[in-house]
Amino acid sequence: MDIDINTLQDYLDGKLSEEENLEVQFFLSDHMDDPEVQDLLEGAFDSFRIGKEDAARQSLSATRARLGISSRRISRRFVWQAAAVVALLLAIPAALQVGYHLHKEPAPVAWKELSVPTAQTRELTLPDGTLLSLGAESRVTWPETFTGTERRIFLDGKVTAKVAKDPEHPFIIQSGDIDVRVHGTTFNFKSYRNNTMVEMMLLEGSVSMDIHSDNGVREVWLTPGDIAQYDRQAGDVTLGKISSESFHVFSENRSFSFFNVPLCDIAADLERSFGTEIVIADPSIVSRRFLAFFTNHESLDDILRLLSANGNLRIVQSGGVVYMYGK
Repeated sequence: MDIDINTLQDYLDGKLSEEENLEVQFFLSDHMDDPEVQDLLEGAFDSFRIGKEDAARQSLSATRARLGISSRRISRRFVWQAAAVVALLLAIPAALQVGYHLHKEPAPVAWKELSVPTAQTRELTLPDGTLLSLGAESRVTWPETFTGTERRIFLDGKVTAKVAKDPEHPFIIQSGDIDVRVHGTTFNFKSYRNNTMVEMMLLEGSVSMDIHSDNGVREVWLTPGDIAQYDRQAGDVTLGKISSESFHVFSENRSFSFFNVPLCDIAADLERSFGTEIVIADPSIVSRRFLAFFTNHESLDDILRLLSANGNLRIVQSGGVVYMYGK
């Protein structure tokens, strides 16, 4: 959604839907350091703080106490950062953080978040019994209890999921510009916000992907055995087929499948999985694409050697950093 001063004011006034409230909260959490966002927040702050200083001070004192912050003077910028974190993690209506009383308070929903460290993986069971296997540097946010007509979680990263069947409550993964709607399914989904390619491999069940762009929403349906790739830069979607055996192999930890993937995404994946800094020192090869599979738990050195075997890529390692050059 587009966040402007009117949307922010509607958020503070309690006029948005539950889904829109969540989108605003995640937007504020992810973009708190952006100058444009700071100006937006200050404008909203100034629009309602006049005449409500006492209430604001009281609620901000309560917020400081909850967060363990001392009572010394804090900047307006930090107040908004604290408010965004509280709204996200403790499910406290954001308007109450600054003393703005809502006419109608939505029922609070407690949200949890898991961030996977570099070079590690994590397993997670959601409240409905859905099983998630998360890749390195993935982040997932989910409600303590699923309520309403859908089961929605937020993801940045890579996940292999076995979704609990519940036809009356669709399971939705929201990942930036992608919404994945699931109906009792086993699949592998990769969508890092900084990657060019989004990838979905479906083993069983039914999945649809809603791709949001400046040209509107594009819906892509997958059937068992399908692999879909969305190129964020080009706006293209390609569909292919994989076997169930390949799905299981590619879903294993430390297995890598690069289906015509640009080098920038490959470097980012290897960096996350092995915890080694990788620098593409030659801008001309950033978008060079590779078709390569590594399913035998190869080391980083093995993978780099095989990627450069055709002579079009030169690898130099110095000071613990991997540098990539073209030839």
